Amino acid sequence: MGQIHLESPYSCGGGITHESDVKRSLTLAGCIKRDVAPCEYMVGAARVLDTGALLHLPPNRLSGGLVANSQRDEIERVDKDRALLIEGVRLHWRSPSEEALQRAREAAQETGDISGLSGVDMDVLAVALEHRAIIVTDDHRIQNVAGRFGVGWHPVMNEGIKEHWEWVLACKGCKKIFPPPENVSRWRRTYGKCDDCGSKLKLKRGGS
Repeated sequence: MGQIHLESPYSCGGGITHESDVKRSLTLAGCIKRDVAPCEYMVGAARVLDTGALLHLPPNRLSGGLVANSQRDEIERVDKDRALLIEGVRLHWRSPSEEALQRAREAAQETGDISGLSGVDMDVLAVALEHRAIIVTDDHRIQNVAGRFGVGWHPVMNEGIKEHWEWVLACKGCKKIFPPPENVSRWRRTYGKCDDCGSKLKLKRGGS
């Protein structure tokens, strides 16, 4: 099945769309903390719906949305009745390209969010990147990564993040700082031990 291209230029506090701005945002270094705001819904704008949006928004607000194929199983596990309802909604199910997935991974690695994101989360980010779409999500990590590569977002029920940040690993004993994990973790909150003192490592926001 061919891919659809629902490109809709927009600009807002939650994201940027010009290619030069995207490239510049990907080269930022250090701890990023800047004011952000969610995108407003715009007529004709492509929207990627994360699993939280699929579970909680009324069906009429889901229609026409982009979703990752991997979300089907996730919805089925969480709420079988909701999964049946969603099958009757007009949605555009997509599998992201490997190139889009790689770009999403790189952005999540740069912010340090990748260890707290699932494979489905990465698919959602990649689909949004590939189609230049707004992500509808309450997940703060997805919002943070989306802002990193210039994708706008809109919350489902909550207010959303107020700033962008980067994560680091910190030793609970000697306080030594290490780079954040580089891969999606099956067992979140397990980050290994300090090379110097052997104490457990914890994930924290850089600069905090």
